[in-house]
Amino acid sequence: MNIDEFLRPKILIVSGKGGVGKTTVAASLALVAARHGRKVCVAEVDRKGTLPKLFGTTKGSTYDAEELSPGVWGLNIIPEDALTEYLRVQYHMKRISKVFTSTHFVDYITTAAPGLKDILVLGKIWYLEQNREGTGGHGFDTIIVDAPAAGHMLTFLSAPSGLADAVRVGPIRRQAQWLVEMLEDPSRTRVHLVTLAEEMPVVESLETSAALDGRLGIQQGPIFANGIFSQLLTKKEEATLDRITSTDPATELCAEAQAVGLDLEQEDIDGLLGYERFLASRRSIQGVYLKQLQKEADQSVLELPFLFSAGLALPDIETLADVIEREVEEL
Repeated sequence: MNIDEFLRPKILIVSGKGGVGKTTVAASLALVAARHGRKVCVAEVDRKGTLPKLFGTTKGSTYDAEELSPGVWGLNIIPEDALTEYLRVQYHMKRISKVFTSTHFVDYITTAAPGLKDILVLGKIWYLEQNREGTGGHGFDTIIVDAPAAGHMLTFLSAPSGLADAVRVGPIRRQAQWLVEMLEDPSRTRVHLVTLAEEMPVVESLETSAALDGRLGIQQGPIFANGIFSQLLTKKEEATLDRITSTDPATELCAEAQAVGLDLEQEDIDGLLGYERFLASRRSIQGVYLKQLQKEADQSVLELPFLFSAGLALPDIETLADVIEREVEEL
């Protein structure tokens, strides 16, 4: 698949079970889009503000978009600020009492009207897409939404249709319909699920994917299987290792190491062999769930490697962006 075709919808929504690396994938997709000449906005919808750290900056964790990397901008969509902007843009209420935009007030009205926070967040995304004057649009070509975890994502995306059903007439109904049209138009919006090759994340991803198709009718793109342990040894190397370890591994491996200037001891050999067995075991387990995902999902599955980093940073995101580009072109 051509990268431009992959990036055709302006809004890419990234979601998955908590802990699968959806923010990392969202950041990597942003780099891919920026490399292909797009002005990109990555929108977080929680207060964690973890995205800027991946780009090595503290910018972008506020409601106003700030540049994180060349071509990549970030912001954090906070419901209180979204409400302020909505009242200012839609009703020209420039001077709003603090009580109407405080966290306590927003919590109060969203308890009375469940789903309103989601509507406010999606409304901001609509403003960004439309590049409405006075809403910080910046003329973005691609908007990547680091969406809520899959458990809440379906509620998040269904909020506009629920509001449109509840309010049959008036401006609120019309605005809710704008959001429904944005989400259901495959030329404007696509969802990408992120998972790990483990039982619960795979099952939850398949269930979420089925709900997106059946209940919400929102287009989906390839699923990202994150944290995949790569094949470290060739078949020939595995056969050689099996032969060595079936006899006396220490003697032959120590001799081979000394030939290239390494001084290995028995505990070094034990550690290396234990690590090899661990990786082989993990790859075997991941293989089972990758096959299940590939068999049962209607979408293609793109595999992203496990990164052996103490803390992910920009070089790691660039590595994942390289993999995404390569795998998309092979679709």
